[in-house]
Amino acid sequence: MKFKGKSFIAIVLSPEQPFDAWFKEVDRIISRSPGFFIDRPIILDVRGTNIPIEDLEQLLDGLNERSIRVMGIDGVSGTRLKKGMPPSFGGGRLASDVAVPEPGNVSDEDNKEVQSADASAAAPSETSVVNSKDGDVNGQSVNGHTSAKPDTETSDPAPMEEGASIVIPEPVRSGQSILHPDGDVTVIGSVSSGAEIIAGGSIHIYGALRGRALAGVAGKDNARIFCTKLDAELVSINGLYKVADDFDAALRNSPAQIRFENETLVFEELN
Repeated sequence: MKFKGKSFIAIVLSPEQPFDAWFKEVDRIISRSPGFFIDRPIILDVRGTNIPIEDLEQLLDGLNERSIRVMGIDGVSGTRLKKGMPPSFGGGRLASDVAVPEPGNVSDEDNKEVQSADASAAAPSETSVVNSKDGDVNGQSVNGHTSAKPDTETSDPAPMEEGASIVIPEPVRSGQSILHPDGDVTVIGSVSSGAEIIAGGSIHIYGALRGRALAGVAGKDNARIFCTKLDAELVSINGLYKVADDFDAALRNSPAQIRFENETLVFEELN
């Protein structure tokens, strides 16, 4: 028998009193980027708080209600944790900060501008900011500093707006995230591993889908995901998701469509 090590970048959440206000901030992040916490390794850091176990239970319940799955708790002895709680977790090295969507000082009309963030802090990567009104895209690095409007080969793909939908006329590279909660997203090309497409409606990929595709985030269970080659890390429709290990092996690397039916995701070959 051989034991192998593997490194992961986890998001560390440090709850602050009052917890109601802290959860409002979490809800704000989710409202700005519905897929931000999905399938991410999460560590709950309560070091130095001497938090009562009952309050910790309430925190975990609140996170579970938001589909945030905690994989470990830092700062609480394992002997204090109740059965069913995530295990005690210690050690680790701090990584660079993870960018989160910021609303800024904007009006309700300006709130149509949606910022998306790549939650992976393993290496510098770029995300895209899609303006639902005019289709403009600006580059934003993972540390939150805004760069100039992209005009080079390393820039994010610029969408072409068509009504309530947008078209990305080129492949989406690893580390990029496209968020358009107002309608469908069509990509003319492949979506690389480590890339992410989040749409309020359906997602159409004219190429290989190797990253993450989250459709119907606006609550549309009639949204669908289409791709000419299914090799995704994660797919989701209206909050219900499956990871690669759950896919039908017969559909791997084949044209496929995914739809929501009876609280489950149905995978079908695309003829």
